[in-house]
Amino acid sequence: MLLRFRNRPWALVDRLAPDDPRIAEAARRSPLVEGPAYTGLADEEELVFWEEIEEFGEGVDSAYGFFLKKRVLDFLDFALRRCRIEPSGTVVELGAGSCWASAAFACFPAVERVVAVDFSRRRLSVIAPASFAILSAPAEKIERRLADFYNHGLPADSADLVVMDASFHHAADPDRISHVLFELTKPGGAVMLMREPTLNFLKRTRDHGIAGEHGDFEREYYKPEYLRFLRDAGFDAQAVGVRWFHSSPWRRAIYHPPVTWASGVLRGHWVYLGRKPVR
Repeated sequence: MLLRFRNRPWALVDRLAPDDPRIAEAARRSPLVEGPAYTGLADEEELVFWEEIEEFGEGVDSAYGFFLKKRVLDFLDFALRRCRIEPSGTVVELGAGSCWASAAFACFPAVERVVAVDFSRRRLSVIAPASFAILSAPAEKIERRLADFYNHGLPADSADLVVMDASFHHAADPDRISHVLFELTKPGGAVMLMREPTLNFLKRTRDHGIAGEHGDFEREYYKPEYLRFLRDAGFDAQAVGVRWFHSSPWRRAIYHPPVTWASGVLRGHWVYLGRKPVR
């Protein structure tokens, strides 16, 4: 089975077995680079959680969970169109985790290089190759970089697009990571903070689930706070209202305008888009 999403270049491959040779081949073609030493801001409890506690089987189950249950490809397609972003050049994903977004961005012909930065060796080694294989992504374009996102080791002004998918709120120092984003982005380039938990008058807190039992690395902010972080770093920033996609047929049936028009205001569904001014 091959599913295509609108006019986007990715293709979702039907269920792969954990020992499918395409996963090992993706791992072989995608370089795994040891980055600079972790900073003191790297959360040790969080690292232990991702390395030793999070359950994801052989990696395939976790990767498919993002693609099928969370429907992240539909989300990304919608978000890129709403933000008027056409990915090209060099894309860097900080806090890449499963690398589903890195795999999707690598599928764009105009994207020459993707750097997926994460401090969990287990996630980069086990889940990421499965994500690449599931999308038939050109893994040779994707560098997996084992590094703390505060100290990624990449040159300043080197990324046309920087993406953080549900990882910005994990930063212990949001002001510092915002300045890291600004320094990394080329003048005229953009940063997208996607799927970030946003509080509002209907949602003043959220359940941190099992992660909340093993540390204090799940945070949340209100929309003005996300925008302030980006603007204080130097970006021209805006919040772009987006749809959240669901695996439930009932929710898919009702989640259309005018219901979706209230997604940002009522549900806190935003992409925080920052553009770096041209000097």
